[in-house]
Amino acid sequence: MTKIRSSDGSHIDDRRGQGGGLGGLFPGGAGFPFPTKGVGGILGIVLLLAAMFLPKLLGAGGAGGSGDGSQTAVGSSNNPAECVTEIETIVCGVTNDVQLYWADAMPQFFNKPYEVTETVWFTGGTSTGCGQASSETGPFYCPADNLVYIDLEFMQQLEQELIGAPTDLAEQYILAHEYGHHVQNLLGTNAMVQEVQQNQPDKANQYSVAMELQADCFAGTWVGARDVLESEAELQEAIAAAEGVGDDRIQQKTQGRVDPESWTHGSAEQRRTWFLKGYNSKDPTQCDTFAEITG
Repeated sequence: MTKIRSSDGSHIDDRRGQGGGLGGLFPGGAGFPFPTKGVGGILGIVLLLAAMFLPKLLGAGGAGGSGDGSQTAVGSSNNPAECVTEIETIVCGVTNDVQLYWADAMPQFFNKPYEVTETVWFTGGTSTGCGQASSETGPFYCPADNLVYIDLEFMQQLEQELIGAPTDLAEQYILAHEYGHHVQNLLGTNAMVQEVQQNQPDKANQYSVAMELQADCFAGTWVGARDVLESEAELQEAIAAAEGVGDDRIQQKTQGRVDPESWTHGSAEQRRTWFLKGYNSKDPTQCDTFAEITG
């Protein structure tokens, strides 16, 4: 696998050790839909895996809210990180490289400029533009402040339990997906989805699925365009990762049945299909996951 790693932490806001003052997952009722605290065994692992790969639509469905809807322009961090450990250099590398990709791709494919943002590292919990966040939420993007949030220690613990060690692939997939949400926010897709979910609640899940599948597709375009994977075996590993966090797979493991009406992120097949569409086309304009539901 191509090692997209870097010691450059200029686009990392390192808040580790600052504490978040959490009194639970989300005090005041602004909670995320994955209350994983204290959940053990296979159920806990599956839910945590879901949280890791299936970021919440903050500001586009009520999970945390979007503040006043304003967007904060972000450049180089005032609190940059020192990217030293393996997992730090992986996250720093992807944070930098995926944004270099979109800085070229957005003007080329969408005729809009890309706005550089940051990945926030925190421990335990932190304040965000979308409310108070817990590490147990998993990595997520907040459209109210344009930032990607991740607790590296929590991620390491989860990856250690799941696959024995942190891997480039897992971190690359996660970060590319989150930055796909940032691109959606810049394109106005997030605002569109939020409006539909507020005014047409019967279509809320459909639009949530389309939003997540498009982020998967955007991640695929970066993987394909930047030659992140070096072999067919690594491609199959990426596909397996996308399939493994499909709503149907998670529901089957956690509740023993599949309920398509409640899906918010898409089935294993859908996630595989859209990741590959992005990967093979290297063209983010091909990632129109909303076409079927908008007619």
